[in-house]
Amino acid sequence: MASALQKTVRIERGTIWVLGGLATASFVVAAILGSGCSSTQFHEEGPGQPDSRTYGAVPAGLVGVCKRPFSMQPEIVSDVMWEHAEECRSDTPRDYLRLGYGNLNKEPDKARAKHKRIMQALKDGEEDNIAVLNVLRAVRDEGMDDPELKDRVSRESARPEACDFSYLLNVMHDQALKLRPGSDPCAVYAYDQSDRQEICLFDTEVEQAVWLSGAWACMTRTGVVGKGESCHKLCAFDDYCSRQVSCAQPDIDLALCALGVCLPEADAFAE
Repeated sequence: MASALQKTVRIERGTIWVLGGLATASFVVAAILGSGCSSTQFHEEGPGQPDSRTYGAVPAGLVGVCKRPFSMQPEIVSDVMWEHAEECRSDTPRDYLRLGYGNLNKEPDKARAKHKRIMQALKDGEEDNIAVLNVLRAVRDEGMDDPELKDRVSRESARPEACDFSYLLNVMHDQALKLRPGSDPCAVYAYDQSDRQEICLFDTEVEQAVWLSGAWACMTRTGVVGKGESCHKLCAFDDYCSRQVSCAQPDIDLALCALGVCLPEADAFAE
């Protein structure tokens, strides 16, 4: 039988156990003194921060996204972002962008037709502000019955005049390309949960995505989404353009959400 000095001492949560038999008080004291840590304390540790390399984790300060279950890919969202985004769940952080429009199980053809109608109006809107106003009026009306959109609908009667979307977005678009290094057309970068790197949220080959997203990024909580370009800079310090920002902001946010790129509610960023 091994002597007491040969038995293994195990320290667990501040309690000393001697494996294989009982220890005398003198042995316990000797073991502690022999370790050179006469006042060692063992504290209970929390779970720590999640490993940023874990699939689906988004490092602090970057934009996270998730994909609504059963939804369809928006034309303005890049293929890679859509393919790599995890589905939104009940425990997905509230400050993630929600991607996807419609429901594959509930009149998908009707949702696709509406999507194309908005996209066409935005394309025409570069030259025709009336086309944008008309489609956004329809989106507001339909949004009142849509649980995903109704809280974003802003009443037209609260505005002193119709917004000049064409002027606003054209000025912002041109200025954005001047301000960004190498004329980078991407207004918003988000975290690719699969490849673990930032990539462009939008498909920059789609004209409407580039035209609309720069203004959306500056109007919707700058510093959280986008690269921090102020609306004043994107308006090239044009007073008329700047006056349109507050007028257009609710509908810009509504249009992007109707197209399948939704910011969460504002209080999610305060948590």
